[in-house]
Amino acid sequence: MIPYVLDDLTLSEVARGDADLIRLLLSYDASGQALIVPVLAAAAAYRQSPTADAADSLRGLPDLDHAMSAPVGDVSQALRLTELAEKTGLDVCAAHVAAVADASICPILTLDADRWRRVSASLPDPLHIIEVAEPDN
Repeated sequence: MIPYVLDDLTLSEVARGDADLIRLLLSYDASGQALIVPVLAAAAAYRQSPTADAADSLRGLPDLDHAMSAPVGDVSQALRLTELAEKTGLDVCAAHVAAVADASICPILTLDADRWRRVSASLPDPLHIIEVAEPDN
């Protein structure tokens, strides 16, 4: 299966303890769906909810059977992230999500597809997007 790149918005909800979203990610893992956690997006999520529970939730994601962290490899990558942020209007943490998704040709799992469609319009190759939506009641 093609991995899903978790964006900063999704990771922020995990940090806040959104039980439905956490269950969804656990079900993806149980089914063998690979998940990628960009480390700068995780840092942004933790910055919004700097609690021990948030840290535990975020640290636990890459420990799932089918998940992995996506680090910033070196200074050159960090500089490219800054350039991507400037080009797209994203902050550097969100730009890391776009860079990982673009480099790996993997879809971004997000709570806001419109945000990524706008970003995608400023890139030479389109980003692939999967939106997690609230179920209709």
